Amino acid sequence: MNLRDGVLSVGTLALALAVLVGCSGGDVNISADNNSSVTDNSTTTTTSGGSSNPCASYTDPDGADVEGTFDGQNCVYDSNFVGINNPLMVDLSIPFISGVHIFEDTLAVGADTDGTTPPPGKGEGPTLTVAAGNTLAWTNAGDYLLVTRGSQIFANGSPTAPITFTGFTDAVTGTAGAEDVQLWGGVVINGRGMTNKCSDDQRANNECNVLAEGKPSHYGGNDNADSSGALRYVVVKHTGFEAAPGDELNGVSFNAVGSDTVVEYLQAYSTFDDGIEFFGGAVEVSNYVALYVRDDSIDYDQGWTGGIDRALVIHSASDGNRCIEGDSLSAEDAGMPVTNVYVNNLTCINSGSDEVPSGTGTHGDSEGIVNREGARTQLRNSIIFDGYARTVLSSGGNECFELDDGNTRDAAQAGEASVSGTVIACEEATKDSLGNGDSIGEWITNSTRYANNTGNVIVTESDGANLSLLGGRQPFHTAGELTDATGAPLGVELADTDGDGDTSDETLGAVAADDDWTANWTVGLDSLWFD
Repeated sequence: MNLRDGVLSVGTLALALAVLVGCSGGDVNISADNNSSVTDNSTTTTTSGGSSNPCASYTDPDGADVEGTFDGQNCVYDSNFVGINNPLMVDLSIPFISGVHIFEDTLAVGADTDGTTPPPGKGEGPTLTVAAGNTLAWTNAGDYLLVTRGSQIFANGSPTAPITFTGFTDAVTGTAGAEDVQLWGGVVINGRGMTNKCSDDQRANNECNVLAEGKPSHYGGNDNADSSGALRYVVVKHTGFEAAPGDELNGVSFNAVGSDTVVEYLQAYSTFDDGIEFFGGAVEVSNYVALYVRDDSIDYDQGWTGGIDRALVIHSASDGNRCIEGDSLSAEDAGMPVTNVYVNNLTCINSGSDEVPSGTGTHGDSEGIVNREGARTQLRNSIIFDGYARTVLSSGGNECFELDDGNTRDAAQAGEASVSGTVIACEEATKDSLGNGDSIGEWITNSTRYANNTGNVIVTESDGANLSLLGGRQPFHTAGELTDATGAPLGVELADTDGDGDTSDETLGAVAADDDWTANWTVGLDSLWFD
């Protein structure tokens, strides 16, 4: 298969993926009810109160016992159990069952506060705990999981027992297609962190109440160290209900979520809008996978000051907008804080699809990274690659790195944004120029003029048969030996992301062949295996 020392050339990647494309009628399709290699190691079904009903239950503030209905396989929870107009006001644990926990209304954790009363303090609201291995599904497209300010969710899965949030037709009837979206809303977490939609005075006086997307709820505050709980080994599938024209929910919306929230090993799969979106706050995310996201796989705005470590983004062959879209605020509305984030070890594989009506994309062209409205991004040790688009799909390579306006370009020229240890292998690698006339490509590669930008390589011959960039057992693994189309070393110099003064422990891109943290718990990536 033309493997050189375990490294897959672009030409071999094209052949391998083309075989898959040819076998699936034009795309790498996956059966929605058989697309995960997860092993369920749970052997018992948890019971509630010693009865034969294993469903979740609680005692409400009035002393009434409330319990889900067991149909012999699944647990069903109607609006009398929980709903947008009947939020949980006490702690609730959802025990493991081998079936599905089915919700017929929005699972609202805590009551929304809109400014008439201050929101609960950190962790003072109710807590939702979801046991590892569970699948939660929603019957209605307009319903979702909402965690309000002061409330918390603890969804701690494991590599062999991840937690899945999805739609009814995916989890129960098995009739959902691999790239079906809008089966339900998604996950919305409202925090008490900072957003530049509020002033310092509003934050200091508990008057920061920003309306969230979806059904009316609010976020914002003055505590960027707030905690909304933990998400570990969680897969969010088939989301994106359109609450209003142009207002679609994401896979997970982090609304002013604070840095004490733990988010690691998270996947957004087949989402209509963004995979994950950050509206202010300071939460950090590690080990994130985005597959078949129609809009932006990672989107941030409103003064988010967190970061992402290790993110694998792969666009659908026929849809997907940007791997990253970063915003802050327009120049005429320059509030604080300014969006300033780090992104370490990103692998962005775009498809080059174009926006309707000229193409098939839902939200825009399939591209790499764009920063706008003064957003500052510190991008390190990453790969942006359009060889899949050009070689496998015979598509043009859309722009891979763009600074979209003067405010953003001025910040980059001043050294407030940076790119280091990164490979951009794209036909149209960069777009735009700085105010001083230097191209964005020069800004990225000229470390003499721009000291924060070191060790970067731009390769425009991304379809070269000898370009070794991705390889190993799956085409999204970083190759062990990086060479250009002539066989010469690429010369990328990795950045010191952990600040220990040693770059020997640094890696390029999201996933290494000898450290595949995506194995077992993720959905859909096994369709890309070719050995």
